[in-house]
Amino acid sequence: LMSAEKKELFSEKVSAGSRTYFFDVKQSKDGVRYLVISESKQVDTNYRHNRVMVFEENLEGFCVGFNKVTEFLGVRGKSKSYGLDELRRKYPKAYEKWPPEDDEKLKMKHGEGISVSELASLFQRQPGAIRSRLARLGLEISEPSQQ
Repeated sequence: LMSAEKKELFSEKVSAGSRTYFFDVKQSKDGVRYLVISESKQVDTNYRHNRVMVFEENLEGFCVGFNKVTEFLGVRGKSKSYGLDELRRKYPKAYEKWPPEDDEKLKMKHGEGISVSELASLFQRQPGAIRSRLARLGLEISEPSQQ
């Protein structure tokens, strides 16, 4: 009955410690779209749920208010995308998906004895990302981890 009345168009899940937030865009049977923001928090062995609905015609005002709050809290300057821009100046491929051909190249270069710092330069990724990928590929790192 519920699925016939409301259609989910989009969903985004954000895990934040003991809480999980869901941002769901739904459409009623008469075509009205709306945002449902849900919070789920574990309390002992049960989950507590809170929900806010914002209808499409109110979304712009909601976003203006939400943006003012994030500016007040200083979230914008500390956002991941801002930090990512800074990081990508030094490591252009930071946090990008590893293509299979790069895995093969990493295995080969690692086998040639190239250091993590040299591999970081070669692959344009952080040394930590290189170490993590080597571990994921089952390859041992024979040098100190501070490189």
